[in-house]
Amino acid sequence: MNVDLKRNAKPDIVATVFGLPFNSKLFDTILFTDVIEHLPVNTEIFALLELKRCLKNTGHLILSTPNAIRLFKLLDPSRWGSSHRSYTLEKISELVNRAGLSIELATVSGGVWEGIGLLVYYSLVYPIGRILRREVPFPLKLGQMSDAQYDRASSMGYTIFVVCSPKTAAFGPPNNAFNGF
Repeated sequence: MNVDLKRNAKPDIVATVFGLPFNSKLFDTILFTDVIEHLPVNTEIFALLELKRCLKNTGHLILSTPNAIRLFKLLDPSRWGSSHRSYTLEKISELVNRAGLSIELATVSGGVWEGIGLLVYYSLVYPIGRILRREVPFPLKLGQMSDAQYDRASSMGYTIFVVCSPKTAAFGPPNNAFNGF
């Protein structure tokens, strides 16, 4: 199910991540990919808390966001004129933990071709498409080179990926040894 605030994105549901129109503990899996970096600064925790509310106790939140590597910051044109930003794995871990989620898996992958691809897209492909009023294909070879760099983990990778689940209580099921008291 696609949720977006903008109707022109043609989502299944128009809503904000800060007030999702879903019952609590409804979803097994929530994908939150390349979204957190677009939220207003210092609101990330509220989004994560809302996602956790919608997640089953046994569910998983899959989150991705650009890695805060200096080279990638320079290559990403969306940072030049907007509030788009990147994160370190440590910062994502802190936010997730504060929201009551535990990271089950964290990895960083991708590489410089992803950054170059963004430059090509924002400086050529997107503007030409707007002028021609039709979709312009992304250079296939560049896309293949970018995709190939996601096959291996690297702390210097372009994208941070984490799989989280709601934290469980620090205590287990009731101890039956006390039933007689």
